[in-house]
Formats: sequence, C-alpha cells, structure tokens
Amino acid sequence: MNLAEELLQDRGFNGFSYADIAGQLGVKNAAIHYHFPSKEELGIAVIKRYRERFKLWVNNSRIKDLSYPEKLDWFFNIYSDFRVNNGKVCLVGALEVEFNSIPEGLRKEVEYLNRETLVWLEAILAEGREAGAFQFKGTPASKAAVIYSSVQGALQMARALGTKKFCEVVEQNKQDVLV
Repeated sequence: MNLAEELLQDRGFNGFSYADIAGQLGVKNAAIHYHFPSKEELGIAVIKRYRERFKLWVNNSRIKDLSYPEKLDWFFNIYSDFRVNNGKVCLVGALEVEFNSIPEGLRKEVEYLNRETLVWLEAILAEGREAGAFQFKGTPASKAAVIYSSVQGALQMARALGTKKFCEVVEQNKQDVLV
C-alpha cells in the first residue's frame, strides 16, 4: 500500500499498474491481486488508510493543543512534506486530476477525504477568526476551499516551477489570514 500511495502521488491512478508494484516488490502480479482483486480496491484501501491517518493526526493531543496559527502551519507542513519528498503531489489532488476517469468507488473515497479535510480546515479558520488569530473576508468554508485548492495547485505548479513557487503560495495563504 505504501508503494501504491507513492505511485498515485507520482503518476496518478491511471499512470501505474500492478506490474509496476510487483516489479518493485519482486513478486508476481498475482500476489498483489490476492490482496486487492482490483486496482479500484487497492486505490480505495490507500485512500481509506490516508483518511484514517488524517483523523489520527487531527485528533492527536499535540495537534489539538496547538494555537490556531500553529494548526494552520501544521496543515501546510503536510503539503510541504509532499513537495520535499521528490516532488510528490497531494493524494487527493492527484486523483482529482483524473476524477472523471477513475472508478466510482474511488471517486467516493476522494470525495469523503476532501470533505473531511475541508470540514477540519473550516473549523480551524472559524475558531481562529472567533479567537482573533485570523482575519479574512468571506465565510470560513469559502476560505478553507481557497486555501486547500491553492495548496494542491501549488504542488502541481511546483513540479514545473520548483519549490520556491510552492513556498510563496503557502506564505501568501498565511499572510491572507493571520492578524
């Protein structure tokens, strides 16, 4: 599943096959099919695992105890780690590019992960604004969507323009909300 996640982030769902996984692991395709009869099931398992990790992260007492600006930094660091890690993109962002061509079950998991991420980010922005840590125009839901989409887009753009451009987008997002 780790390798499938890496391949999804690097090549997208339609850009790899069981043969790619089997070759890197030194096993036969049948060994992969035994655990995941279809590529859709593998993709769903990867997204579900990521959703569970995200829930663990946001519910971790270390994250919960951070200030609102620190929580926002923590969120940005998730994406910074993708950029530093060989120019990978967000798992959701990679699958959104192919959204119309991926299987229905996988689309549903992508939707769930998107919603969960946006709900968390919206709550942080709303609570942070109420506490006086953030200031922005519009609703927390709209601002969450702008931040989330810009960071995903910045990861894509950084593949061509480099990490500096990604960092500029993150810094602009911070400047747009911090008091």
